[in-house]
Amino acid sequence: MEVAIELIKPSPYQPRLFFDTDDLKEEIQRDGLLSALVVRKKDEYYELLDGERRLRTLKELGWKTVPVDVRDVDDTTARRSVFKLNKIRESYNTEEEARYYKKLESEGMSPWEISQELGVSFSWVLANLNVFLFPQDIQDEILTPRGELSMSHIKLLEKDIARNIDEATEYLRGLLKGPRVSSRDLEKAISERETRVEARRLEAAKKGLPEEAVKLETPEDYEKAAQALKEEAKRRAEEAMTPEEKAALEAETKARAEAQAAAKAEREEKKRQQKAEEEGRRQERAEARARAELKGDKGFVKEALRAMPQEERLEILDLAPTGEKVKQPKSLSELFQEVTKEASQLLTKLEKLQADPGFQELDLEPLALDLSMLADGFRELSEQVGERLGKK
Repeated sequence: MEVAIELIKPSPYQPRLFFDTDDLKEEIQRDGLLSALVVRKKDEYYELLDGERRLRTLKELGWKTVPVDVRDVDDTTARRSVFKLNKIRESYNTEEEARYYKKLESEGMSPWEISQELGVSFSWVLANLNVFLFPQDIQDEILTPRGELSMSHIKLLEKDIARNIDEATEYLRGLLKGPRVSSRDLEKAISERETRVEARRLEAAKKGLPEEAVKLETPEDYEKAAQALKEEAKRRAEEAMTPEEKAALEAETKARAEAQAAAKAEREEKKRQQKAEEEGRRQERAEARARAELKGDKGFVKEALRAMPQEERLEILDLAPTGEKVKQPKSLSELFQEVTKEASQLLTKLEKLQADPGFQELDLEPLALDLSMLADGFRELSEQVGERLGKK
């Protein structure tokens, strides 16, 4: 189907930040638009699912209407489809991918939910989000194409970032002052550094434990020691707090718990609404199919018309009373012209559908209804021709 180009809006889930339309503009000017834009209906407009570069190019070329393929999908499917379809055509650059994950996080999704929905590893999503914990100068070195740091550096520094972001920042700034370090060399250096840090932490832990617990031999010994240190640290921290600080901590903990509960409730409400909307759309489709079936049942239509009051029947048919007949018979010439016109329109529609790359996945139910109606027309034409021959 064709829709006005101003009724199509870009997807809010589009990760792409940069669009190059020069080569596509030449291609469309030479060959035309080879595939329709994929959209979904949203209120009074259409939201783009696939084809933003084509949409931008067509606007630049001054197109007023464009062919579209309308899909019925929910927000989750739309978000996943937009991300994957764009990535298949061309990989995202570092900034596009990182800022997209950050956008989803700001909308209430956890790193784990992002990874599961988009089919990306959790560690990779976490590394992209960790970029925004650093100062702007470090972010620029990671996100810009000519930066000295990469996402691999951030992924390798995951433990350091979780432990102390300031130390991780200084470590990266130290790397920037020296010669460029490969990912393999960095992994080795971080591993050695991690070993030294763990050794220092272990020594510090031993000093903070009671004398009888210093001897650590089994994994269970280390777990007990770690738990003892946590409890001791918590106790000392609480002792050092003023009443005002304790009250502030309790208020912060309560506020965080309430915020998490509210965010969870909001996500559950969105899922409930999406489920209700999907159910409503399924019901509408079922009712549309039922109406189409009844419209095609001539016996049902005749009986329904006969059961109506005469005024209503005449208003619907918009013709004078004809006894038991529910519609005026058409002449052979009129019927031939009508069937020829319907056949021509259907052939044009079939040619357009066949040219669509996604033909195998299209909803063919409307096409089946068109074919059924055309078949009815051919049958009626055949009956009239048969009657004409019989009279001869």
